Amino acid sequence: MARNDFHPVPRRKLRDGVQAQLLAAIERGTYRPGAELPSERELMAQMGVGRPAVREALMALEQRGLIAIAHGRRARVREPAPFGAPELARRITLASAQLLDRDASAVDDLQEARHLFETAMVRLAAERATPAGLVALKRALQDNRRAISDADAYLATDMALHRTIAAVAGNPLCAAAGDALFGWLPRFRTRMVHVEGANLLSHDEHARIVERIAARDPPGAVRAVEAHLARSHSLYRRLSGRPAAASALSASPAAKPRARSRAS
Repeated sequence: MARNDFHPVPRRKLRDGVQAQLLAAIERGTYRPGAELPSERELMAQMGVGRPAVREALMALEQRGLIAIAHGRRARVREPAPFGAPELARRITLASAQLLDRDASAVDDLQEARHLFETAMVRLAAERATPAGLVALKRALQDNRRAISDADAYLATDMALHRTIAAVAGNPLCAAAGDALFGWLPRFRTRMVHVEGANLLSHDEHARIVERIAARDPPGAVRAVEAHLARSHSLYRRLSGRPAAASALSASPAAKPRARSRAS
C-alpha cells in the first residue's frame, strides 16, 4: 500500500502547489538521493490534481537538476552534485522557491536581494568588462530591443541581459547566483511585460545601464540600475495592489525613478 505523504492542493496554481510539496518532501529527507518518487497516478490521487499539473511540476524539478525522469520509470531524486557554481545556483533556487511558495510577502525580500546583487554586479561589470564581455552585453541589448513588441520574448531577453551583466562581472559564483536569481524572478514579472509602453521604457533603462558599463563608469552604472529597479518595483506594486514597503529600493535617494520613468 502506497504511503500518503501529500495532501490535496488548492485549485489555484496547481503546478506550483505540487512543486512546492515535492520540494519540501525532498528537502526534509522523505525522499533521499536515489529514491523514487511516487508514480504520477499516486501523486494525482494524494494531491487531488490532474496529470498535467503533476507532469509540469516534475519537469520543473528536473530542469533544476533535483530529479531525473526516464521514460517508463518513476522520477528519481538525483544525487547532490559536487559543490560549485552550478550547485550554488541550485541551492539558491531551491531555497528561494520554498520561501516564496510559503510566504507571499517574501517578494519584498526578493526585491531587496535583487537590489543588493545587481548594484554590486554592475559596479564590477563597469570595472572589469572585457572587450568580449562588452560585445556580449551589446548583443543582449539588441536582442532585448528586437523583442519589445513580444511580451514573452521580451521577458526572456530581459532576464538574459541581466544574466549577461552578472557574467561580465567576472566572478563565476556571482554568475551562478545570477542564474538562480533570474530563474525565479520571472514569476513576478509576467504581468508587467504586458503593460503598454513598459517594455520600451525598460529597454531604454537597460540601454543606459549598458552605456555606463561600456563607459567604465561604476557609480553611473549603479545609479542607472537603481533607477531601473525602483521603477520596476513600483510598477509591480501597482499591478499587484500591494502597499509600498520600506526596503533598500525605497530608502535610497539614488533609487528613486526619474520623471520620465514615472510615466509608466
